[in-house]
Amino acid sequence: MNAIINLGNPSKDMTAVAETVLKGHSCEALKLTGTKLYRKEHLVITSPAYGAGMTLDCLEEMRMRELIRPNDAIILVGSMGSLGAKINLEDIVLPNPVGCAYYGFDGVWLEQEAQLLEALRKSLGKRGTTAVEYKHGSSFAVFDPHTDITTYKSSLYDDDVDGLDCGEVFIGIQFAGKNGMRAGAVLYCSDSPTFHIQDVGADEFAKRASAADLSLNKIAAEILTSDN
Repeated sequence: MNAIINLGNPSKDMTAVAETVLKGHSCEALKLTGTKLYRKEHLVITSPAYGAGMTLDCLEEMRMRELIRPNDAIILVGSMGSLGAKINLEDIVLPNPVGCAYYGFDGVWLEQEAQLLEALRKSLGKRGTTAVEYKHGSSFAVFDPHTDITTYKSSLYDDDVDGLDCGEVFIGIQFAGKNGMRAGAVLYCSDSPTFHIQDVGADEFAKRASAADLSLNKIAAEILTSDN
């Protein structure tokens, strides 16, 4: 079964997204993380997982339950923080390659599966969106002491790394490669050095983020259902 792995605040309700994208589905929860699974035929959509640990536990339990198997495809959908002028608030981005300075992975750079990456490029292009592709790093938390949130600089990465998440994308792509699966990722920028969430307002940005979640889940679902 192919899967859309949503990333971010675990309290975010993805029911409306699942109803729109799947149009009829079952719903259950993983035992370990409480992550909700919205399932229909050959596709499962998860509620958001946060951080590398929760993301890995979610994926491993799905694997152990044989919801995802070798040769299946996953697309990671979520948000990221920009470290420079290349990526601005609300930009749609394709993180590639991705790295992680933690958990014994320092110096390892992984790439999205080529066919999924190309499918994401084409699908976004058809909608008039040119996604920013960039070198993506990981922190272990929003307030990682190696990341200065006032200057938007990370001491862990060179200046060619243009954005970060909390390790979810790296661990998802690493998990997929380890288990004979294919992985892609598409994100939207939730904060940048030049324009911040606070500049928009929490309520307004929540509306925009919900719209991005729906749009990117639709794109991922189209790719993954045509993949079968």
